[in-house]
Amino acid sequence: MDDNKRILPNFLHRTYTQIINDTEHLDVSVVNTLLPGDLTGIYDEATKLILIDQRLISAQQRCTLAHELVHWEHADETCSGTLGSKIERHTRMETASKLIRPCEYALAENEYDGDTYAIACELDVTVQVIEDFRNYLAMVPAMTDRRQQAFCQSRRSTGGI
Repeated sequence: MDDNKRILPNFLHRTYTQIINDTEHLDVSVVNTLLPGDLTGIYDEATKLILIDQRLISAQQRCTLAHELVHWEHADETCSGTLGSKIERHTRMETASKLIRPCEYALAENEYDGDTYAIACELDVTVQVIEDFRNYLAMVPAMTDRRQQAFCQSRRSTGGI
């Protein structure tokens, strides 16, 4: 597979198992194992191997796998030093943007009065992903309130959310 053409599966509304199944045709292997310390996942570009800590709960597995797949998509080789910090920050925001729709976030934010944990539970992601998504929203040009409200209202009335 040409490294420039790595295409990720869709993460939205997909379970960990569904995402694993979606990766079977990709040039990457995923293994559940015990990882040391507080590591939840690791990606190694040389072997194209993702390790996911088997002790994680469902939402953690899903978010960690999505995060490591973003590293795979970009063929990331380091997460140390200044470059590694920039790569990691970018990967976290990109992962959040692939796991959460702005409209769904806005509805959950409103419903739970900004409670990060409740929003994370509603959207089946981790608190860290919610925080990363908030950072992502702060960095991208926001839709006008009217356009976003109209989009959310149309999704709500059609059952698309």
